[in-house]
Amino acid sequence: MYSSNQQPFAWDITGAHIEELAPGFFMDLRTIPLYLSAISVILLCLHAFVPSTSLRKLYSRVVDVSPSSKVVQESNLKDWRTCSMLQALRVLASLFILGIQIILVKSGGLTINICLAAFCIYTSLLSLFALIGTLKWRYLVSRHVSLLYLFMTCIYLRRDVVPLADGGVSLDGPDGALGWARLALLAINGIWIPILLPRQYKPVDPENPTTPSASQTASYISRAFYFFLDPVIYKAFKSPALSFDDLPSLADEDAAKYLVETSFPILDPFQSGKMRRNFILSVLFYFRKQYVVMAILLLFVAVNEFGAPIAINRILSYLEGDQGTLKPWIWIIWLGAGPIINSLCHQGYTYISLKTVIRFEAIVTQLVFVHSLRVRLGTTMKQDGVPTSSIALPVPGLQEPAIDATGAHTTDVDVLDQTEDEASLSASVTALNSPVADSATIADNSSEIGKNASTAEEDIKKEKGPDQIGKINNMVSTDLKIIHMGSDWMKPFFFVIRICVCGVLLHRILGWSAFVGMGVFICMTPLPGILAKFMMKLQATKMKKNDARISAMSQAMNVLRMIKIFAWEAKVEDQLSEKREEELNYVLKSQWLGVATWALNGIFPLVTMLSTYATYTLVMKKEPTASTIYSSIAVFTIFQDRLFDLFNALPAILRAKVSLDRIGEFVNHGEPFRDPMDLISSPIPPEDSSRTAELWIRNAVFTWEKNASSTSGASTPRRASSSRTQKRTRNFRLQIRDELSFKTGKLNIICGPTGSGKTSMLMALLGEMYYWPMSADSGFNLPRDGGVAFAAQETWVLNETIRDNILFGAEYDKERFDKVIHQTGLSRDLSLFDAGDLTEVGEKGITLSGGQKARVTLARAVYSSAQILLLDDVLSALDVHTARWVAKHCFGGDLLRDRTVILVTHNLALMEPYAGYMVSLGVDGRVIGHWHVPQIPPEDNLHGMSESDEGEKDSGAKSSGYADPKDADETKLHLPHDQTSTGKLVVAEEMALGHVGFSALKLWLGELGGPFFFIACISGIFIDCIMTVVAKWFLGYWSSQYETHPQGTVPTARYLAMYGGILLFGLASDALAHGYWFWGGIRASRVIHNRLVRSILTSTFRWLDVTPISRVLSRCSQDCLTVDGPLPDKLVSLIFLSAGVICTVFAVVTQAGLVALGPASVVVVLGLFLGQVYMRAQLSVKRHMSNAKSPVLGHVGAALNGLVSIRAFGAQRMFEEESLRRIDKYSRAACTFWNLNRWLGVRMDTLAGLFTGFIAAYVVYGRNLSSGNVGFTLALLSGFSFQILYWVRLVNEVEVQGNSLERIQDFLNIDHEPSATEEGRPPAYWPASGELVVENFSAKYSGDGPSVLKDISFTLQSGERMGVVGRTGAGKSTVALALLRAIPTSGTVVFDGLDTSRMNLAALRSNVTLIPQHPELLAGTLRENLDPFNEHDDATLNDALRAAGLHRTQGSVNVHDGMDGPSGTSNVTLLAAIDESEEATEGRIGLDTEVASGGSNFSQGQRQIVAIARAILRRSKIVILDEATAAIDHETDRAIQESLRTQFKDATVITVAHRLQTIMGSDKIMVLDAGEVKEFDSPKTLLQRRSGFFKALVDESADRDALYKTVGL
Repeated sequence: MYSSNQQPFAWDITGAHIEELAPGFFMDLRTIPLYLSAISVILLCLHAFVPSTSLRKLYSRVVDVSPSSKVVQESNLKDWRTCSMLQALRVLASLFILGIQIILVKSGGLTINICLAAFCIYTSLLSLFALIGTLKWRYLVSRHVSLLYLFMTCIYLRRDVVPLADGGVSLDGPDGALGWARLALLAINGIWIPILLPRQYKPVDPENPTTPSASQTASYISRAFYFFLDPVIYKAFKSPALSFDDLPSLADEDAAKYLVETSFPILDPFQSGKMRRNFILSVLFYFRKQYVVMAILLLFVAVNEFGAPIAINRILSYLEGDQGTLKPWIWIIWLGAGPIINSLCHQGYTYISLKTVIRFEAIVTQLVFVHSLRVRLGTTMKQDGVPTSSIALPVPGLQEPAIDATGAHTTDVDVLDQTEDEASLSASVTALNSPVADSATIADNSSEIGKNASTAEEDIKKEKGPDQIGKINNMVSTDLKIIHMGSDWMKPFFFVIRICVCGVLLHRILGWSAFVGMGVFICMTPLPGILAKFMMKLQATKMKKNDARISAMSQAMNVLRMIKIFAWEAKVEDQLSEKREEELNYVLKSQWLGVATWALNGIFPLVTMLSTYATYTLVMKKEPTASTIYSSIAVFTIFQDRLFDLFNALPAILRAKVSLDRIGEFVNHGEPFRDPMDLISSPIPPEDSSRTAELWIRNAVFTWEKNASSTSGASTPRRASSSRTQKRTRNFRLQIRDELSFKTGKLNIICGPTGSGKTSMLMALLGEMYYWPMSADSGFNLPRDGGVAFAAQETWVLNETIRDNILFGAEYDKERFDKVIHQTGLSRDLSLFDAGDLTEVGEKGITLSGGQKARVTLARAVYSSAQILLLDDVLSALDVHTARWVAKHCFGGDLLRDRTVILVTHNLALMEPYAGYMVSLGVDGRVIGHWHVPQIPPEDNLHGMSESDEGEKDSGAKSSGYADPKDADETKLHLPHDQTSTGKLVVAEEMALGHVGFSALKLWLGELGGPFFFIACISGIFIDCIMTVVAKWFLGYWSSQYETHPQGTVPTARYLAMYGGILLFGLASDALAHGYWFWGGIRASRVIHNRLVRSILTSTFRWLDVTPISRVLSRCSQDCLTVDGPLPDKLVSLIFLSAGVICTVFAVVTQAGLVALGPASVVVVLGLFLGQVYMRAQLSVKRHMSNAKSPVLGHVGAALNGLVSIRAFGAQRMFEEESLRRIDKYSRAACTFWNLNRWLGVRMDTLAGLFTGFIAAYVVYGRNLSSGNVGFTLALLSGFSFQILYWVRLVNEVEVQGNSLERIQDFLNIDHEPSATEEGRPPAYWPASGELVVENFSAKYSGDGPSVLKDISFTLQSGERMGVVGRTGAGKSTVALALLRAIPTSGTVVFDGLDTSRMNLAALRSNVTLIPQHPELLAGTLRENLDPFNEHDDATLNDALRAAGLHRTQGSVNVHDGMDGPSGTSNVTLLAAIDESEEATEGRIGLDTEVASGGSNFSQGQRQIVAIARAILRRSKIVILDEATAAIDHETDRAIQESLRTQFKDATVITVAHRLQTIMGSDKIMVLDAGEVKEFDSPKTLLQRRSGFFKALVDESADRDALYKTVGL
């Protein structure tokens, strides 16, 4: 009954029964469910009608009222059996509870029982409705039932269980067994069923729901213990490896597309409109909800952590006679359950944290990629004071450009403020445009321009690296990994809170002496701050060194074939090793600084502890008891651990901040690339609106650099103080005076000498150059309404099939596709491939010849629906016959009819009959002529030939066996669906099965050090662990002395000194061991990196064909980063923790007896079993994750290499969507990988918690131990759960990290070229001549492939010149590769009397020079490209450039190479020549001219000239020119050939060329077809041979007469 003096406004928890409704009845705890039931009824009623009212929007923020689609319903009902069974069980349990309440009402008739019976009736009805109700109500009603029963369960736990903790009795004792049965049923309905019920799937897009991930519908207990991963783990345990499809699907909330849609308005400065916004704050704002939940979970973890020391204190106090506390079993339960609860909270925090990191990685990868596509990459570094507009401001006195309503480009009358650099360039443009400008005026302006270069910008240029693509790859790989490692930025705040709580608890235990210790600690806190600042600076420098190495490696991989051809492997390896050494130097400094920080972490709490105990015993004169010492030790342990975590987390967080700042700086800077239609241009009069569809330029200057006023790149005399490394930017200017209007619907040809700006004109139209208006009516127009297609001179293809490269995202139309293949002459080429158009082209199109790649890119442009095609010298790589075919059938065919085509070419004679308009450029970047071309039907008059002549030549070609491109096996063009050949070149990355092999670990362990190294490191670590256990035992021994010795006789000072000495000795041993270990780790990293680089540099060409560069960069960045840091750190932590576990188990078994050995063995066995089960799944998932990362990096690199083409086609969206797909694949593997860690962590914590609880119960109730020994045991057990979990996890983590070693080892075991031997070294005098004898020489691209060269034989005397001709794909370039042994060969090649097959490759290749058709340049200066290893002086370099013909591409000329329009025609417009001036030399190329990555700021012809100069410097006895002058104009080519005759007069020269004039002066001509020699003799002899191959080629040429005249016929 209720007490008569019960307070009216306090909840009654006494449980006394009443017979009537007294005022206190309504305050009984058991009435709360009645009130909640009433609220439930009200809410359900509201839900019935509110969604149909105007309050729906407001109500939907609280309750889900979205329409339930069929897909959602099916997704929700996929676990309908489990859900229905649990709901039915709840109905049954509810009925049982109702029955119990009815029995209690009948037996006692109490009013409260009647009310509870009514409550049970209501909940039973709700339970039944949750089982059979509609989907709209089922989940809502189920939540109501769960909450009602949960409150009821808590009330009866408070009444019946809590009183037992302090020796009381249950308040519902009179109910007997019925009361306990009711409590059990309430727990089932209120706790177990709710946590077992599958959760409702709520799609992020209700209109387009997807199949939910297992984690989205998993029950609460499944989410807490990660049971939803059990199917994956079980399958991995039963099978050798998991396939990617076996992984759980990616949740829609983690999909990259959804993340981009929600995050870009906040994180993307372009979408948010807030440039220079703090990127870190934007990230925090976007993930604010996740961080709030994470903070709450961390708070629970922090509070729960102090349960162990409180429990130890209470247990020991009880054993010491304090009977006023709770029963020990309560605290024992807490010791066992605490780690489990703590684990659930901490793993929940980690789950959300890592999910956030994965989302962040997806967002940043896409953001960096998107930003790279929309800006000029050279402007993405921070530049103070430099405007970010991509369009240069107008000159003073001219109008401000704007855009009118029609979308055309307009100018306004206002004048904008300008920077000094802009004003200087504007003045220069004004001077150029002035009709009275003379050379003096121009010179004055030019000198003024040079003076205005700001010091700040020069500093920026020094800092700006040359390889932006390498930096971007580094951002989305290394930087993201560093950010991941520092993602726990919230923990330090809670570490500080816990440290403060430690101080409070220590004060409660040790009194004011704790403040002394805290004061000492505060005095020492500035030191970690100093170390943190130093760490941040060190990290920033280390990342710069890492950037430099990755950029150098990226460049080396991009030009690796050139490196191998020139035998530069050893020198490049030395350069990379030097950069690696600089990086490792900072890595070691960082690691040693980390050891120093760790040592401080040990010293700080030790000094704090000693000062506290000294004050407590010596000053306060108190005797430390077991409960005082061991509870304070537990608190000090927390203090030490959290301090260690704080110091350990800060460097990682600071490193992450550096990487975040780098990414933020990148996305916050960069001049946006603007479509030409968005640029500045003059207005189009309304009466002439048709001009919006025309393509024109008027009074405009285009430059590559925004600051076009920097100094010239021309070579200048070197002064004594000048630096060899000083770079100068080449400032080429394309100048269009008056109006240049291209003919719509016709073929427009742009011609001119090499370096005149032909490609630049296309780039200007595409908006890739900076536009500067010359007058008020300046402007240009590129209509994009009908689409634009672009084919670059340096062909760019995707690492996909030929078909995919041609379609380029367009729909496949077989009829159109076949017509494109036919017109571009690819039919015969495709017939030679087993897989036809499904053949993979490989990285950079390695499986295709230069001509095939050019035609594939041409086919891409032709197949597109674009109305405007910009084609950059697509004919230069084609042989005469194929070029003629393409000209006739493609440019003269129906697919290009009525489409505007702008073609850059030197082959005017071939293309003129198809042209409607021609533009001629001079070497100074100015238009010197443009005219209409009379339309002469090419069928009637092709190069002046009659139909009979042409037919005769066609028949002659066929009779000689020279096949037309159309003569192909059409059945091979398209592969049937059942075709076995897949055409794949790049094989999928191999994935090892099972555990990481010992050979991979041995690879690293063998380089760490010898036996002494491991003995020293392990001994130092074991000494520290032993000393830690001894120190805890010593405290118990010290406290026991006060029980056996009279007061005041215990030598406290000596015991304090002994205790401190023990800990300091252990700390010093461990610090030395760690420092020595990391030194060995750096040594191993150095050796492994050197071996990796050497392996890659000495790989075969075939391996390079099938291996994407992204895989190589992944090994050199991510995997090497793992070997540098995480791997040695994890392994030494494993050794340290293993020593700690061994010492702890040994000490516990010693104290608790052999009984503890059983549970300890069970925990260890189960832990190892769980670890093995986990590893079977984790290793497979880790490999999938690693393999999924490479395609992301590869896609970024490939897209950035073809950035101009992507922008021209407007294909940014297509590439962004492909990036999203690849990111999703990586995120799917990453989510599973990190969730598996949570799966293991929860189970290990549960095992450890149960073991701790068992041992604690046994030592308290099962053994008669002193309080000191019990305290010693409990102190060891307090951290055991963490130790055992972390130990098993580290075992697995080391193996997971070892996957990087496995991946590196795979690259060490690749196919290599033969290594150098002493027998293969030629004599010192060799080669004395260039004599070359080739007999029965065959070659193939792979060991098991078909022969591409078949029994070739020829002999060349020293100094002879041989030309190699043949149609595209005949094997001409293969001859060069075969002679250099770059591919498998057979037969005999004798070079100056020595068989090259027995010669070291370096000796052979260093004496043979190959000049490729597409030369590769490195980022740096022109001097560094010519002489990368500083072997020549400047005079020699300048002579080589002059001999290569560079001077002919620079300076003003008054002719246009015979490219004037027909005399007497009124439509010819010729511009006057420009006087030579200092300004005219501003675009000159000199040794200090800066070369962009890949030589992108040089034309193709200029790159070929640089390659020729490089060959001249080598002075080889054999020189092979593989289409080395294909992109150079005819006159320059003729002059270069004459120069080469002088430079290579003593060398044997083999020239591969499609341009016949290039090889007509050769001594011998070799004609190849399908890899066989069809003809070999002098040109004159071959031309006299009727129906010959060579004669057919010459007869088909436009300059036939000149060619005959060359040989004297």
